[in-house]
Amino acid sequence: MQLVIITFFLLPLLGFLLSLAFKNHQEKQISGVAIATSGLHMIFTISFFIYWLTQGSPTINIHLLTIYKSEEFKFGFDLFYDKVSAVYSIVTSIIFFIVSIFSKTYMHRESGFKRFFNHYLLFYTGINLLIISGNFEFLFVGWEIVGITSFLLIAFYRERYLPVRNAMKVLSFYRLGDVALVGAIWFCHHLFETNITFFELGDTPLLYDATHHHPIQGIIISLLFIQATAVKSAQLPYSSWLPRAMEGPTVSSAVFYGSLSVHIGVFLLLRTYPIWANVDAAKFIIIFVGLITATISSFIGKVQPTAKTQIAYSSISQIGLIFIEIGLGWHTLALVHFAANAFLRTYQLLVSPSIMSYLIHEQFFKYDPNKKQVFSFLPPKLYNTLYMLSVKEFNLDFIWYQYIWLKFKKFGKSFHFLRSKIAEVTFFILMLIGVLFYLIFPIDGIQKYEFVSWIYSAIALILILIAWTERVSSVRSWVYIAISQVFFMLSIVQQHSFELIHILFYLSGTLGSFIVGIWCLKRVKSENNNISLNEFHGHIYEHPKIALLFLLCALTMIGFPISPTFLGLDIMFSDIELEHRFLLITSSLTFIFLELSVLRIYARIFLGMHLKTYHEVAFRNS
Repeated sequence: MQLVIITFFLLPLLGFLLSLAFKNHQEKQISGVAIATSGLHMIFTISFFIYWLTQGSPTINIHLLTIYKSEEFKFGFDLFYDKVSAVYSIVTSIIFFIVSIFSKTYMHRESGFKRFFNHYLLFYTGINLLIISGNFEFLFVGWEIVGITSFLLIAFYRERYLPVRNAMKVLSFYRLGDVALVGAIWFCHHLFETNITFFELGDTPLLYDATHHHPIQGIIISLLFIQATAVKSAQLPYSSWLPRAMEGPTVSSAVFYGSLSVHIGVFLLLRTYPIWANVDAAKFIIIFVGLITATISSFIGKVQPTAKTQIAYSSISQIGLIFIEIGLGWHTLALVHFAANAFLRTYQLLVSPSIMSYLIHEQFFKYDPNKKQVFSFLPPKLYNTLYMLSVKEFNLDFIWYQYIWLKFKKFGKSFHFLRSKIAEVTFFILMLIGVLFYLIFPIDGIQKYEFVSWIYSAIALILILIAWTERVSSVRSWVYIAISQVFFMLSIVQQHSFELIHILFYLSGTLGSFIVGIWCLKRVKSENNNISLNEFHGHIYEHPKIALLFLLCALTMIGFPISPTFLGLDIMFSDIELEHRFLLITSSLTFIFLELSVLRIYARIFLGMHLKTYHEVAFRNS
């Protein structure tokens, strides 16, 4: 049984690694690996499900190994299988098998044929890891893999402007969900005083004791989980990202944003139900969010001009209903609803390229000009108002940009005066003092000066915001990001004593990725002169290998699972105490803008329309 459950994760990983061995023109072999992987996985999944039913549907919890353990922290690999995992794994395997077969023909002769299947199989690995993960740490690993593969597949047509721009827009929303999930995990770590597993969440006395003695923390954890699920499942007020995510190939849209990725929020709600089950406010918010989303999304979906966006808003509306079902405790109905919605949206998206022929047929043979519209019973003024709001998608995209992201941009630009040589020397001296007296030659009793931690955490956030809003020098932005990482580490180290190995975990990934990243930027600049962040350069056309190397550096810099940076970051972040509210807020904001700043450099330098026009270049609006 243990070996079979491990196969749920290892088989997609093996398929991903095998797909890397072929070249782009070897389409038969690449698609064969994807079809064989998804087909075998489907057989394993369904067979194990039947066996599991014959055994009485027991809840299975398996501890595989402990990757790292200290007195205060344990990073282990646990597997968990119950009815939620069973439904999600079966639906996932069937959809992946169908889409793999469809993609073989649909992606034929695409210049990124291999790249598509690489990302596709990596996503398959991530979502299966998320489904069978037995603790929050490895659920977050799968969550992050799904997030980065979403970004890469939205920007699949990387020589165009709109796909790259929308990929960054979706990423900005994903970071809001990521930081909410990290915050919820951090609160759980302090509430339960251990790295709790999903099997232990079934321990009712443990949960009752923890939430009864700390009701405020229980409410905060519930709200953070709700935010993470609302972002990932595109519920209001985060709905505007899903239609923008349809810029990738139709087959990836079918898997990601029609069926599986968009339902991960539902999975997280079901998985964390024991935590918020006794929090009435959480149930009310879930039902309210689902109801508002289902209503508004149905309005917006009626007036969308493209098939993909209509399907996107229809899916959002149905997920809103699933939220209501979960809030009411109808979990079996929610699972059935998830499976039905996932299969329907997959079918609709796969046939969407031929939808025009169906509509023309309907127009000629079944058109009825006197047919009443769905909302025709409404008063004319209200009807017209809702129509205009729906056309504008209730201005959600404008509101997010104008009142959230633009405010942070202005705030970051207000610190641009710190880009002077004097300020940079001051930052370097402060960093050197911190490294010397906290790490190399630690001074006893220095931790009692709490204001020092506040200063370091504020500097880390300021540097990240400067890097995020930098539009001139990509090298300066990259340097500020690396220095910010060091200040972030010092802000936590100032409050706690860590073993040297903990610090080395964190710094090894940060320092290594910084050095290689600088080399990549200098190499591209030496051949192209201009690598500013004021526009998209599209240098991946001439430097695909350097672009790949820089992407790996970028992922290591942000702590992508399971790099040394990720493990060190996980260890240090979990040691922030509850009373250190300022440190928690600044660290969370730094965590949000870190990935946005790093991948913004990658997108601006390597993606988008190539500046050189000795070859075909796509129009900006294509």
